[in-house]
Amino acid sequence: MKFKRTLLAMAVIAGTFGLTGCDDETNNIDVNVTNPNGNSGDTLPPVDEGDKPVCPPTGDEDCDDKPSTEKPVIDMGVHVPVELSGMDVTRYVNPFIGTGNLGNTYPGATTPNGMVQLSPNNGSNGWEYISGYYYHDARTSGFSHTHLSGAGAGDLNDILVMPINSRSDFMINEGSATLNLEASHFKHKDEQATAGYYKVDLLDYDITAELTASDRVGVHRYTFPRDQKSEIIVNTGFKLNWDYTSDSFIRWDKENNRLIGHRLSDGWAASQKEYFVMEFDQPIKNVRFAYYDKETKQYVNAPADFTEIGSIEGSQTYDIVNDRDLFGKYQYARAYVEFDTEKQGLTVEAKLALSSTAIGNDGTNKAPLSGAFLNLTEVADKNFDAVRADAIKEWEDLLGKVKVEGDEAYKQTFYTAMYHAFLGQTTHSDLDGKYYRAFQGRNAYPNGRPAWGQEAPLVDDIRLADANNDGKADFTRYDTFSLWDTYRNVQPLASILTPNALADVVLSMLSYAEEEFTPLNAQHEAGTLRKGRLPEWTFKGNETGMMMGMHSTPVIYDVLAKGILDSRMTELGFSQLEQDDIKARLITAMVTDARVGSAVSWIKEYEKNGWVPAQLHDVEADAYGKHSPFKDSWTASYSLEYSMNDWMIAKSIALVFGEDDPRYTEFADRSNNWQAQFDFGGEPNTPWKGWFKARDYDGQFIDKNWTDPVTGGTAGKNWRPDMFNWAFSESNGWQYFFSVQHDMHGLKDLMTQADRKFNPDAKDGALFAARLDEYWSTYPDRNAGDNQFPVFNTGNVGQHVQGNEPDLHVPYLYNYAGQPWKTQAAIVASTNVCYDNTADGICGNDDFGTLSSWFVFRALGFYPVNAGSIYEIGTPMFETASIDVGNGQLFNVTAKNVSRENIFIQNATFNGKAFNRTYLTHDEIMYGGDLVFTMGDTPNKLWGAAVDSTPPDTGIGQFLHADSLPAGAR
Repeated sequence: MKFKRTLLAMAVIAGTFGLTGCDDETNNIDVNVTNPNGNSGDTLPPVDEGDKPVCPPTGDEDCDDKPSTEKPVIDMGVHVPVELSGMDVTRYVNPFIGTGNLGNTYPGATTPNGMVQLSPNNGSNGWEYISGYYYHDARTSGFSHTHLSGAGAGDLNDILVMPINSRSDFMINEGSATLNLEASHFKHKDEQATAGYYKVDLLDYDITAELTASDRVGVHRYTFPRDQKSEIIVNTGFKLNWDYTSDSFIRWDKENNRLIGHRLSDGWAASQKEYFVMEFDQPIKNVRFAYYDKETKQYVNAPADFTEIGSIEGSQTYDIVNDRDLFGKYQYARAYVEFDTEKQGLTVEAKLALSSTAIGNDGTNKAPLSGAFLNLTEVADKNFDAVRADAIKEWEDLLGKVKVEGDEAYKQTFYTAMYHAFLGQTTHSDLDGKYYRAFQGRNAYPNGRPAWGQEAPLVDDIRLADANNDGKADFTRYDTFSLWDTYRNVQPLASILTPNALADVVLSMLSYAEEEFTPLNAQHEAGTLRKGRLPEWTFKGNETGMMMGMHSTPVIYDVLAKGILDSRMTELGFSQLEQDDIKARLITAMVTDARVGSAVSWIKEYEKNGWVPAQLHDVEADAYGKHSPFKDSWTASYSLEYSMNDWMIAKSIALVFGEDDPRYTEFADRSNNWQAQFDFGGEPNTPWKGWFKARDYDGQFIDKNWTDPVTGGTAGKNWRPDMFNWAFSESNGWQYFFSVQHDMHGLKDLMTQADRKFNPDAKDGALFAARLDEYWSTYPDRNAGDNQFPVFNTGNVGQHVQGNEPDLHVPYLYNYAGQPWKTQAAIVASTNVCYDNTADGICGNDDFGTLSSWFVFRALGFYPVNAGSIYEIGTPMFETASIDVGNGQLFNVTAKNVSRENIFIQNATFNGKAFNRTYLTHDEIMYGGDLVFTMGDTPNKLWGAAVDSTPPDTGIGQFLHADSLPAGAR
């Protein structure tokens, strides 16, 4: 390990660095993108961005001009800021932040938690393109209607739309012959974006493309020049990364000047269904269809008389005998929709409504509207400008709940972070409450794959968002739950700003757990009726099983503890009996997942032992498995995270049934199982005493000179806490060390016991504080030949990784040691290595707003280390921040003398009275009030340092597995 200068020195120095939109990376000159096929010689053509400066031309060309105090300058680098009627705080939203580097965000148009994310696609495969758009690639192949924001795995990008004409034949065909995409170059200076709106000039065609959206409808506007042939391509076969188009269909409805169709896909989400209706405001001249011919491996035109293509019963290419597309060759269907531009240019507006349930009924046969046709009514009788105004107003209403004043550059990062925080938890139900749900199998093989390991057939259904089971839709069914990431801060932020939506999220989680289905085996034989489970990582009606944990539990506890669910159910008109029933069902769902027999990984071993055993590989590992010597490289993380989940379950039981319920005691005791991974001792001559370590099947800690009792093998190297892929999820022993968010005082006390085993005179909390100092002041040796540094290891300050989730709460933990001034320094240091107002301005995967929500809380001056009603005080960023908490109340945070140097709290008052503790309660925030800090450039080591100033002790229950610990572990 390499020792660096102290945290405080680093933080103060880092705190002087500014954040700015003025960055060379906003240029797209000499872009190099590696071909996914491995030919590193394939590079993109250079695109000249024109003359500098890229900063707003209000001063000289050195990018040091100061914003006007009368009208602050919005700095979006080379991008011209959007200025539209009705914009206030949305002026500060820069959707290009996070589209470069590892952020994996997208810049297109959407609404808060919207079903539609209408955004550009470069057209390339690769990790950088997970959102569909990578900033440092100056090409576009069109605009698709679904995108993942900040994820680490790829899917979606459904229904690609691209306007073209005869001026260019530029194509992109990277990674798969089935792509072969019409495309265009663009310049970033010709791109504009804000919340709910995106615009770009397609240079190859001289076409201007504009995008906006309602919750369930993407709205396009394309301005075509005069040309002999102008078309809008609707591509249902487009696929990226893990995604695969399993079936597609497009029909030209001439009479109504529209297209209808679907795209079914198989990828990260094993069975995704997107049905659509697309209406145009200009008359369609003609539609030609094309498809990918598997035999010739190229796209060919369908016969000229076709008015539809693909697989749907009754279509021209449907094989009724085999219930499939004719010869199975039309699944990459495309429609080329032509408009008349021979005499003059033309502006075409198009509305594309999505549904996961059906194309639906258009109302002409006296049956009720349904599916995509029903969702299209969101924008009935509205043109592009009206839909855009509505979208911007939605964002203004949400983002305007927090008004901040102060540092203008930080304001752009702040409001963009708020914007990113509401791009997940997306709407999944139609306007009538119906939604798609997949239970088993894959879309690509609806009848199963007997030749591939007896894979079972697809079992899916259409369900109704009906929480009180009265047969009527009542709540909005949400999905896209990246819970290992977002439970830490995205849902807690929503609990303040959008509590009703968060309550609906929890009702959506309950539906995942309770939906019944009958499984089928590979021979199509029915099994026993069964239910699902609470979400782990879900989207589009699918449980993916990605990541780990039972992290629906902190979200459920949050809405119970804060009264959010009660309030929402009352608003929905549920009786008290129905409300009590729903809360009891939530408890049942959590308890069921946490016991033997559920689909939760290793739950049987965890419930029995209090920990999950590790072993070496016993067969040849695949490429991914070789990253770790262990068969499962996350075993130590399971017990740490599951014990936190147990705490959430116990606390929820106490709220609903009281602490006399025996299940409360069961899970309160289980919440101490994190202690089963903690080793006081260690092998002789090893310095690693008092650490969380993996345990083997004999219960021994895996340390120096360890031999696996299962395989008889050895790891070939000795454990140390900076070893990655050594029993900790995406992390190492440093980054997971403080993952006891629910019992931080318990961790501090246990460390004191460990300290006194070797040093009887050790003071309470001394090792806890020393470990934090070491965490922030030592760096892993990146030159060590026996260690691997994952791509997630970004935004480093010491051992801290701001670019990934496990240790996002650690900057706040000095509050528990009575040293809040170090928390203030650590927060600033973490901010400065991860965030700025550029495309590369998020240092890791944003994971549906997780890194962004951290920034929002950090800027406001408090943070939820653990779900529930406690927020730890950090260091405020702005001179003033006013939060509209509802019911006409405001919670105001004022930071006198705050600046990028004045980061330390000197004193504070709350509602006019001296305030010396380092935490707030949720009720204090929601009741409204005035929290005033006085800031300085040197720490006040007395403020918040008293024992009674630290956050409260939240530990419950007893540790029941002490007797099974190895000798010397205590």
